[in-house]
Amino acid sequence: MKPIALLAAPAALLMTSAAMAANVSYNAALVSDYLFRGLTMTDHDPAIQGGADVKNGDAYGSVWFSNVDTPDDSEGLPVEMDVNFGYNLRFNGGFNLDLEILTYNYLTDGLSDETEFKIGTSPTRNVTIELYRGVKNKYWYPEISYEKNLDYRLYLDLSAGYWSPDDADDSAFTFRAELARDFPELGHVDIFIAADYISDETPFGNAGDDDDSDTSFVFGVRKNF
Repeated sequence: MKPIALLAAPAALLMTSAAMAANVSYNAALVSDYLFRGLTMTDHDPAIQGGADVKNGDAYGSVWFSNVDTPDDSEGLPVEMDVNFGYNLRFNGGFNLDLEILTYNYLTDGLSDETEFKIGTSPTRNVTIELYRGVKNKYWYPEISYEKNLDYRLYLDLSAGYWSPDDADDSAFTFRAELARDFPELGHVDIFIAADYISDETPFGNAGDDDDSDTSFVFGVRKNF
């Protein structure tokens, strides 16, 4: 089992943020499937998720948890814990560069941890362009996202990305469309439905495997505190 000392990271993050008089918010969600860039992390089973976000000026950080699916012979907890830190550089004329370090930590020996570096920018209020670099598994993942507030407290999120591993013959295009509605009468709970598409379910495979595409639908309820 991986060191449980990892669990100290959320407490350290929140204590540091409190010392810096940062803004702290919390989130919780129940989803029918945990999909990460088109790949299911729960074998298409439901997930309970939650975390905390901190912000101090243009600096920010977060801690986030979710249950995940693990191999049958795994030891430890079937839990993913993500810890992220970033800084959004702002320049004259409205240009920005968002720099972030993301860590994906699994409290089980059945899954491999990952660290990503991200650089991003928002050329318009609704559009975000980001480039992720996976350190351990050596991949690139560029992504473009679009957000739009609609009438009747609805909002639409669209994103498209591309898995591009260094040491694999495969790659995969991903697309996600999400429609959500805020319910202030329920304490501002969000209810959403999303469709996820990936052109190859095994983007880290080789040219000889089956390059099967997959489309999944997700339903969820979430709330920020």
